[in-house]
Amino acid sequence: MIINRVLGLEASGLFSIAFATGNLFMNFGNFGVRNVQVSDQKQQYSCRLYFLHRGITTALMLAGAGAYVLYKAGTGYTPYKAGVVYAMCLLKAVDCLEDAAAGRLQQRGHLDLAGKMILLRLLISLGLLCVLLKADGGLLMPTLAAAGAAILTVSVFCMAVREPLALYEKAGGSGSSARQLLALTRTTLPVCAANCLSFYLINAPKYAIDAQLDETAQARYTFIAMPVFVIQLLNQFLYQPLLVKMTLAWAEKPENPRRDPFLRLVGKVLAGLLAITAVVLLCGYLLGIPVLGILYSADLSDLKTELMLLLLGGAFLALCGFLTAMLTIVRAQKLIPFVYLLAAVISAAAMPRAVAETGLHGASYGYLLIMVLTAALLVLLFASALAKRYKAHNL
Repeated sequence: MIINRVLGLEASGLFSIAFATGNLFMNFGNFGVRNVQVSDQKQQYSCRLYFLHRGITTALMLAGAGAYVLYKAGTGYTPYKAGVVYAMCLLKAVDCLEDAAAGRLQQRGHLDLAGKMILLRLLISLGLLCVLLKADGGLLMPTLAAAGAAILTVSVFCMAVREPLALYEKAGGSGSSARQLLALTRTTLPVCAANCLSFYLINAPKYAIDAQLDETAQARYTFIAMPVFVIQLLNQFLYQPLLVKMTLAWAEKPENPRRDPFLRLVGKVLAGLLAITAVVLLCGYLLGIPVLGILYSADLSDLKTELMLLLLGGAFLALCGFLTAMLTIVRAQKLIPFVYLLAAVISAAAMPRAVAETGLHGASYGYLLIMVLTAALLVLLFASALAKRYKAHNL
């Protein structure tokens, strides 16, 4: 919103593709550890090991992002655009390190402190970015400054909450650190692959637009795609605080599938997701385009159909995120990457053609179809995990 008003549509489009790329690499940096860390109530791995693992994966993330940016600089990106994209990857690297601390706080029952840390970091880093936009007249230096402010904020906050973090607690599994790091990597690699592929799917339209259209089209798509993540965010509010409770419920022996505490919690989250989707779709249909037009100071009146397609796709995206978390809790995550890989291959083959032929309509419709396919496949995996659970207990 602010970038569009201060620097214009072209800068908004550049920021959008930089943000998408930064988030894609952030998923590799996080390496799918968060839900494993939170549900590790027996502390199979020590806190120190989780932080060491995150430091390694974040360093690898930055190296991979650097290689990607150099490749794009040689195939069409200007040095300025390449710099903005990598600066965003630096900012997202801070998110990765913060996520390890937030996961530790949640594991120890202090999700409230994790929320405060994230809020404080966002207010300071993004606030500084917005303030510097006008003074600098570009995106590169403000984004770098935001990254510096973010790492400083997270560091100071972690020092302030040393006791709840219990960074030096000795609990953890037996064996050398190297062996435990390898074991944790094997456990979380399927989730990491799934998260990276999932985020690619979310942003596949943006990459197709980046290749086929211009920065203005990229900005207009980003404006109508913003509400898509509202459903996912609100749904996370429902199930994130329940992850520990769900882990404990899964560990209990069910007496009857119809009265399974774990399944009842799942049902409550799904009912909440359905209610959220209904409200968001109604608000999107009645108010979406006028409100977004005012927020972004842009004429979006020709994109109402595309907005509704994206909102419906957002509901299936939220369902995919929830099912991925559930499959991690029940330790049935090994097949998740294959689901996302199949969807990613289909998307990579079809999305550029759809965008080239029908523009933003093709991007929106293709996004919805891919999300529906992915959700359907994850539902089958989850149903299979439940069937194995009840068969093991002769139910």
